[in-house]
Amino acid sequence: MTNRLSLTAGGRYNLAAIDMADLFGTSPDLSASYTYARFNPVTGLTYKILPELMSFYAGYSEANRIPTPLELGCSNPQKPCLLEGFLVSDPPLQQVVSRTREAGLRGNINIAGGRGDWKLGLFRIDSQNDIIQVASALQGRGVFQNVPATRREGLEAGAQYQTGQYLVYANYAFIDATYQFSGALASPNNPFADANGNIFVTPGNQIPGIPQHQVKGGVDYWFTPQLKLGTDVIWVSSQWFVGDDANQNPKLSDYWVANLHGSYQLTKELQIYGFINNLFNRKFATFGTFFDPQSTVAVAIPNVLFDHRTVTPAQPLSIYVGLRAKL
Repeated sequence: MTNRLSLTAGGRYNLAAIDMADLFGTSPDLSASYTYARFNPVTGLTYKILPELMSFYAGYSEANRIPTPLELGCSNPQKPCLLEGFLVSDPPLQQVVSRTREAGLRGNINIAGGRGDWKLGLFRIDSQNDIIQVASALQGRGVFQNVPATRREGLEAGAQYQTGQYLVYANYAFIDATYQFSGALASPNNPFADANGNIFVTPGNQIPGIPQHQVKGGVDYWFTPQLKLGTDVIWVSSQWFVGDDANQNPKLSDYWVANLHGSYQLTKELQIYGFINNLFNRKFATFGTFFDPQSTVAVAIPNVLFDHRTVTPAQPLSIYVGLRAKL
């Protein structure tokens, strides 16, 4: 539009067909055909506030996601799946439609023999018919289902500075992922579930399993053109246990972890690389959900499985070494 202002617009039409058939004849409910279609518009605006140094951007876009065969084949509450092992029945699921709005600033600067890049952006994604996974009363099984509305909004910020010898970077993300409807969801192992195994969500309840804050920073250093060593540190804030969609139980604790990585270029085609995950061998959990302490499994191990909460421990100190080849 001008030397500083540019506008883009476009669209995409998506058409997808899914045919599922029970070849063994043991689950006739699996046999079905589905067709999904939608036109998705997109538009964006960029304005150079300070040419080559800082720009403003804003955009709006729509997208659709069709259910996967796994989600379609595991969506009948009367026939829950041993997730994610096999498919048993396929009531129809609606396609997910998301509407994204974003705006922010970004820029770069050359200083002290290096280049700095930075970005600060806000976003909001409203989704209709989002697909979530809910638990079944049968231990270890569950189903996928549509929910009316969800929202993910937040902020992303990042900066890096690079010279010919080193790279320093830091990134921060804030995401507030919430339900935007009132209704019941199945969570039979949740201590706050009612007699029917349901919990009740209201607009503003946070979606479990999505931490609100994440920070990552690191340094890479080239000792020679062939030898590079680097480190990064990641911090993840607390999050709700999966199955605690009503946000009534204590959260899974936050954690941080440090890692190392390096590489040596033997030739143009060969590279030795290695990395160390969880450098300080810290003990923490990355995922949490609920368990029935009265189940047959728990009864078989008395005085051990007595808590509704179960967690997935983080990978301990791990060292990897390998060889990459370009042919």
